[in-house]
Amino acid sequence: MVKSNYTIENIYEPGYASFKPNEDSPYLGKEGMIPVNQLGLTTDPRTANQLAALSTALNQGVSVMEIGNIQPQVFETIPKQHFAEMRRKAKLAGIKAPGEESTVQLTLHAPIVGTDPSGIGQQGYDESNRVQVEKQLKDVIDKALELDSKGNMPITIHGSNAAGSNWKYKVNEETGKREKAREMLVAVDRISGQISPIKEDTKVYAQPKVNKETGEVLDYSFKKDYTPEKQLENHNLTKWDDAMSKIEFQRENAERIMKDVDSRIQASIVNREFTQQTPEVANALQKMHFAGEYLQEASRQAQAEFNHAYKIAEETNDKKQIEALKKIAENYSNSLGIEKGKKIPQLSQAPFVQSQAIGRLVENLRQIKTPEQFVPIEDFSINKASDTFSNVALYAYEKKGNKAPALSIENLYQEMGFSQGKDLKNLVVNSREKFVKKLMDKKGVSKSEAEKTAEKLIGVTFDVGHLNMSKKFGFTDKDLVKEAEKVGKFVNKVHLTDNFGFNDSHLPPGMGNVPFQALLEALGEKGAKAIKINEVGGWFEHFKSSPFPQILEAYGSKIYSSGEGPYWSQAAGFQQSYLEGYGQMLPSTNYQLFGAGFSQLPSSLGGQQGQQGGGRMGGGGF
Repeated sequence: MVKSNYTIENIYEPGYASFKPNEDSPYLGKEGMIPVNQLGLTTDPRTANQLAALSTALNQGVSVMEIGNIQPQVFETIPKQHFAEMRRKAKLAGIKAPGEESTVQLTLHAPIVGTDPSGIGQQGYDESNRVQVEKQLKDVIDKALELDSKGNMPITIHGSNAAGSNWKYKVNEETGKREKAREMLVAVDRISGQISPIKEDTKVYAQPKVNKETGEVLDYSFKKDYTPEKQLENHNLTKWDDAMSKIEFQRENAERIMKDVDSRIQASIVNREFTQQTPEVANALQKMHFAGEYLQEASRQAQAEFNHAYKIAEETNDKKQIEALKKIAENYSNSLGIEKGKKIPQLSQAPFVQSQAIGRLVENLRQIKTPEQFVPIEDFSINKASDTFSNVALYAYEKKGNKAPALSIENLYQEMGFSQGKDLKNLVVNSREKFVKKLMDKKGVSKSEAEKTAEKLIGVTFDVGHLNMSKKFGFTDKDLVKEAEKVGKFVNKVHLTDNFGFNDSHLPPGMGNVPFQALLEALGEKGAKAIKINEVGGWFEHFKSSPFPQILEAYGSKIYSSGEGPYWSQAAGFQQSYLEGYGQMLPSTNYQLFGAGFSQLPSSLGGQQGQQGGGRMGGGGF
């Protein structure tokens, strides 16, 4: 035999302790990031047969499950009895010793309805839309009560289903610092309910550009940049100024006509003192009629704008503005000679008196703070959606008290409402405040007790995948962490899903570029305790299999429920993982003996594999 220069190495690992998580792992590459008993999974969201989907997941050993289908039509197809059956099935699957709670925990995802919880639909805002969404969410509460066995089961509800603002990071030319700014906002007209996008813009004016210091003309035109916020402010100013100008136009037309009528004839017409209708009187009557029409239109417009301003002040709870408007109304009445407790004098009907009163009314309305008729959709929606969520939470409380299912309001991605941490935080705070007031006023609950209940029943589902989609607007991982920190203390549920920052791909963790570890750490203690659901519907749809093994591997969960033994991320040494290992490089007998568990060993070694002849210690022929 010819001697060759090669050696045969031991290809078998001596034990699980020698397996080390690979820092270059295609997954997350971290030991024990999330224990298996905290790792939740969604049922297949495409089917109404959630009962069968739950059974499939429980057979894999999943201990936290999110039930639900985002399509309202499919969700409505789930029989009410199935929710109760799912509760019983989960209890049986996770049953422990008498007196101990089941180890399986269920949660729910409400369907996505076409209308926003604030009442904004395709045609804009309508209060009847908001009431309809509220009724649908109350129906979800009824079904959640059948599913919830432990109390305070979080129900994920999208914070918005309407268009929202886009944000980006850019360098401030004056300071040189990188700052967060709106690229586009969606404005809502409080009066009509219509929505419209406003983007940042650069406008060119046919006016000379002048050096402010020297007065020298530099160019015959100049450019000016406008942020969406500045354009919105200008829009409100222009709208209010135009409305006042239209009223003045109508009033001035009336004044112009009345100047052509002799003052003595005017007085006789007002006091009805003329004895016969001469041509001169007939002409004067016609002119006074036209003047009266202009004044009537001016008065109608003035009353409409006063009404709009007052309603906006009430909606924004601007008490100072309300008092100013009340004073303006009093002055207007005084201008007409009207006093409380007295009859309206006949003189107040005189056109010239009306004209002067309207003129003073317009002058006073110009001096108040410009009403914010157009506002960013997030500011508008917070007020309306908090009505919806507080009413639904009250409904749940009336059904089950402090053990009622909890609303868990989910952040959306950019181009939808409440994509930013600050906006979502404000929505939750406003919803809790209104809920507290309703508990105190309607149920007689103390303020401190009501506040504790509000914290239990209204929280946040933090979706890391939705947040990660801000990367297409220039957000970095550090920017995402800042957003997570703003809502950390409100979180009662986390959606874990991966993507590449452009689309809501719903991939298993580690298959995109979501900074899971940084975002989970940013949520703090509340986030650490929150239910964690791997929302991987895209995997079910496209790959037709369960991603649970990949999820376990990605988070470095321990293989054994006792907490001992190797991690799933170390599984390559004894079980082929999704992306690791050498494949079947040895004969199948090797894998039966060493790579597939003790059950494949001969019975003499404690396994179940049959053998011929004598046992290991029993002797026998050679």
